[in-house]
Amino acid sequence: MSSAGAGTGTGPPGPEPRPPEPRRFRQRIPRPPAARRPAVARARFVEVATRLGPDELAARLGRADLLERAFGPIVGGGLPGAGAPSAAAARTGAAVLLPVIGGRSPDDPARLVLIRRATHLRANPGEIAFAGGRLEPGESPRQAALREAEEELLLERHHVRVLGSLPTVFRRSRAERIEPFVATVEGVVRLVPSPGEVDDVLVLALGDLARPERYFEEEWPMPGGGRRMMHFFELESDILWGASAAILTLLLDRLAVAAGGP
Repeated sequence: MSSAGAGTGTGPPGPEPRPPEPRRFRQRIPRPPAARRPAVARARFVEVATRLGPDELAARLGRADLLERAFGPIVGGGLPGAGAPSAAAARTGAAVLLPVIGGRSPDDPARLVLIRRATHLRANPGEIAFAGGRLEPGESPRQAALREAEEELLLERHHVRVLGSLPTVFRRSRAERIEPFVATVEGVVRLVPSPGEVDDVLVLALGDLARPERYFEEEWPMPGGGRRMMHFFELESDILWGASAAILTLLLDRLAVAAGGP
């Protein structure tokens, strides 16, 4: 058996063994043949980035005070507009949390926390998403989002300050509504992925996510006629799409308006 590269024997030592490359996983998008990409993206944040300049918008999105201003003050201890749940909210089947870290100084820009679902899961294996899941009996959407973030990331609730919610997103594959909550993470935290549910934690700068070259839209045909808009964000080694990309688009649109959009 050859000993080349093993660093033994009488010859010169071989090179140091390299650590194994991290396992890469790229999702398969079930794109229908009739999907088409519009000539111009319709997302509001893309228009604002074009008008202000991508670098300027990225700089503004890097500040946590913009995030707080976009969602307004919390009145009476509840969320903006809180009160009796609407019929849509009452039928919500799942909730997610969009935690934002940093943003208090130019050297520490605001960053959004996402997860990669474990590849052994039956539902949406390897998908990049937000921490979250289905509501348990008697649980509110906000409680579910906080619980799931704690279970999936070990993000303890006393470090989380919920700023508000985004419009409910409908996931057609499961015929359920998802309610997204946006929060800042206070204090020093260590995010630890739950090995049974999460393969990796992604912490991405909001300003970088809002760069127009990362984003595109497609129109997909719907069963029975009509078309629906699909949202996509190109990341370094994978893609964010589906309900999670729709939620991120809602967040970036809202922040872009607060940053100086129309």
